[in-house]
Amino acid sequence: MITESQIQKTVGTKDKAIALRYLLTVGELSSLGVDNESAVRDSFQQHEIIDLGGRKAGLYPAAVKRYLSQRGVDYSFRVVSHINLRGGIGKTTATVTCATRAIQYGFKVCILDLDPQGSSSLLFEKIPIDGEPIFYDIWKNPGKMVRHAIKDIEGGLSIVPSSLENALLDMSLSNPAAQKNAVKDVCMQLRLAGFDIVFVDSPPSLGVAVISAICASDIVVVPMCEDVFSLKGLELTLNEIDSICSAFNLARPQIRILYSKYDRRVKITMDVFRYLSEHYNNELITVPIRTSTDFIKAMSKRETVFAGHKTGTAREDYDRYVRQLLGITIQGTDRESGK
Repeated sequence: MITESQIQKTVGTKDKAIALRYLLTVGELSSLGVDNESAVRDSFQQHEIIDLGGRKAGLYPAAVKRYLSQRGVDYSFRVVSHINLRGGIGKTTATVTCATRAIQYGFKVCILDLDPQGSSSLLFEKIPIDGEPIFYDIWKNPGKMVRHAIKDIEGGLSIVPSSLENALLDMSLSNPAAQKNAVKDVCMQLRLAGFDIVFVDSPPSLGVAVISAICASDIVVVPMCEDVFSLKGLELTLNEIDSICSAFNLARPQIRILYSKYDRRVKITMDVFRYLSEHYNNELITVPIRTSTDFIKAMSKRETVFAGHKTGTAREDYDRYVRQLLGITIQGTDRESGK
């Protein structure tokens, strides 16, 4: 087993902190199946395990991927977009939180930031400097330019960052054929680069970036909360997805609805979740994301709730969401409940 002190001597204090920030623990992995922690630990070589202290042991993502692949978890390539035509409901939070949990489960992940505000890029401190390519620059020639736009964050996580220039996409992507294929072609190059998942962080408007993201997506997640504007945003988003798929003769992507900012103390929260359960039962993620200050605290440190190993409702809810979204289940578990 590798200890933190050994890693520190090998890679230095700064890199050590990065290397240990997003790791799945043996205990978390054992919670997926019927094996206890001891049996799970025995499934790994000593060099794949890191002593985190406090009786916790972390696992390198590649080792987790091998373990879960052998137990039926599917790592085939997919594009997941978080889209809602209404702003301020947590698309970026959902994107970056899912991305960091997915790498802990062994997926190699790239975030494609299409929002001109660049919130995902800002969170990970990957705002492009002058001359560095963004989506606006690469979509016309993805085969040559995509690899130059990828910025590594850590481990198996990377990002194609965004800046204000992506606001010009509505003018440069005026051709319908280009709208249909722009994001798709970029994602195919990311697949060739070895990524398992592309998480798309989209702007809160029906511009060509969102249209192109919908055309490229295998899964569209619609985050929402309890207010009436959020419900209206859900209806508009679903209607537009249907219209876009019809116009481009595409199969409808899988739709998942993620209810965030869930607070049982607020009556309308319960009413809206009940409404979603009745009207969108097949699409609704069964685990809502409870309100928590952990999100703000984590992002103020330029990380997500999956950095480190502190437990909490935010981490628990998003773990169960990611497991439902990506089908992470092995013998003895239930895919929908996460139990």
